[in-house]
Amino acid sequence: MTLIITNIEKNEDEIELLGKHFKWKNHKELLLQLVTICDECLLVSPFLAKDFNKLLDGISLEGKSIELISSCAPRGDDQFSKPFSLRDFGNLVKSQTGDWPVIGLDQKLHSKVYIFRKNGTPFAGIVTSANFTESGLTLNNETGVLIQEEKALLELEETSRAELDYVNLADWQLDKLCQNAEISGSVTPPSGNREIGLSTLLNNYATPSAGNRTTKLRPEANYFIKVSGVRDRPILPEQRIVIDKPQSRLTFAKEPKGLKLGDCLLEVAVGGACFLSYYACASAIWEFTAEEQSKNKDYQRWPYYVFANNLSLNYGTTWFESPIYYDQLVADFNREHPNTAVTKAGKDHFKGAIQMGHSYIRVTKEFGEYVKSKIDNYGQ
Repeated sequence: MTLIITNIEKNEDEIELLGKHFKWKNHKELLLQLVTICDECLLVSPFLAKDFNKLLDGISLEGKSIELISSCAPRGDDQFSKPFSLRDFGNLVKSQTGDWPVIGLDQKLHSKVYIFRKNGTPFAGIVTSANFTESGLTLNNETGVLIQEEKALLELEETSRAELDYVNLADWQLDKLCQNAEISGSVTPPSGNREIGLSTLLNNYATPSAGNRTTKLRPEANYFIKVSGVRDRPILPEQRIVIDKPQSRLTFAKEPKGLKLGDCLLEVAVGGACFLSYYACASAIWEFTAEEQSKNKDYQRWPYYVFANNLSLNYGTTWFESPIYYDQLVADFNREHPNTAVTKAGKDHFKGAIQMGHSYIRVTKEFGEYVKSKIDNYGQ
């Protein structure tokens, strides 16, 4: 059964879902009831409320898994306000669930879709013209449909995530967007479709989706081999380890003093002798505290770390099916570029440095870009 949803108060609709009886007069009344009984929900909307404490007042999110997909494109003054809406939503969810929600961006998003799951199965979804705002859900003349067919809901979930540009925005990434929006707003009032630099910040700090191959490293970026695994704990293709974390903490035996924000880290596996992923450095260099090191032997062995964004989700999830072995890739590079070294130290391979126990090795820009292109084109 398909029901039409509007914000016209004279129309009161009702339905039985999961053994419970629901009545509503507008989108918000229905949506909040569905949030209440679900344990997972996917909320897709290009425009967002400015105050989610008000919009979701009286609703407990405890024990729920929440995913939000929105946009941060230069549409009107949206770039001045959207970072704050995203952060407000994230803070509310974390305050009630203890976990930061999954937040993704689709820069061409226009759809408004709300899907709800219980015990792993989608049971209801709303496809509508109503944005995830107070006016969109209650005041505007909006129309939507309530869908209950599981197959259709699964297809809607897949479609909603198919064109993501950036995935898993963290709180610190949104802080940077908010700082930029605040500074830009104080200097120049919003007017028209304004790009205030958020696209560049997203390129530099956010993790692109597996399908987004448009993210560019900074022109001045340096390239490093990042060694992962050790002889007694090698990383091998047959282990089929999926590398799909959008953000990772990469550790080092010695302080990587030459590493700076935006530099590229090409991760290779000890044992597997292949590339695992590549990252953009997204933080300063940190050191585990003495207390942390005393509780974890790995922290003693690799006491320095940076946070980095995974720029190769297209490769890291299936690298083990057709690994890019570094011996073959280095041989190909040396054959195609006979007058260009692999490492900044002038060597034609970095394997010797790995054997000496180095956890990072700086390589030439030419070799770094060569590796990056092979990973970017993986599977094509």
